[in-house]
Amino acid sequence: MLSVENLQLQYSNIPVIQDVSFRVQKGEIVALIGGNGSGKSTIMKGLSGILIPIAGRVIFEKEDITKSDAHKKVAMGISLIPEGRRLFPNLSVFKNLLLGAYLTKDKEEIAKRLDYIYGIFPILQDRISQKASTLSGGEQQMLAIGRGLMSKPRFLMLDEPSWGIAPKLVDKIFSVINDIRRDGVTVLLVEQDVQEALEICDRAYVIQTGRVVMEGQGSELLKSDMIQKAFLGL
Repeated sequence: MLSVENLQLQYSNIPVIQDVSFRVQKGEIVALIGGNGSGKSTIMKGLSGILIPIAGRVIFEKEDITKSDAHKKVAMGISLIPEGRRLFPNLSVFKNLLLGAYLTKDKEEIAKRLDYIYGIFPILQDRISQKASTLSGGEQQMLAIGRGLMSKPRFLMLDEPSWGIAPKLVDKIFSVINDIRRDGVTVLLVEQDVQEALEICDRAYVIQTGRVVMEGQGSELLKSDMIQKAFLGL
């Protein structure tokens, strides 16, 4: 479904991502794991259109989208749940969700999508009139995921979904990610919680200093000495 070939990205002429290649098959959950500053979030920005690659190619369903604008990628069925959530803090839960469906004017379709989101995250329906800024960290993450799903993506990118969330809610978020996949959405996941990421994903790529240094099935990487020593403290 997605093929990334020799991707290179930079900030202010300083290379950050160097020659990264990976693939995501339809129906998979694929994780990018690595420490702080390894370049994982930068890759997500390059795929979503926030950053334009200086080299390499991004192919989505056989179409070259390397330099496509972000809004065009959303229209193609690609959605990014950004690191730090990036909600509109002074808008209500309801209005934040509506902003995720800005590409459609069909009120019935919007209502169906809202029902779907409330089915996944019932708490959002209870908080429908509250400002996003008044929600807990976990509720804000649910709202960010809900907003991303309102565009009805076929390919969902989640950047650090467990960031700033109480541990008891992390399992809930990852359970929902599995549910989303079962509903037919392909998932690319960036996550610092390596244990959770490898337990949920089909395959993973390890990113260090802007390069892929290891790849494999999630279950296999969990048993790897390198992963256990570098990320799990074993």
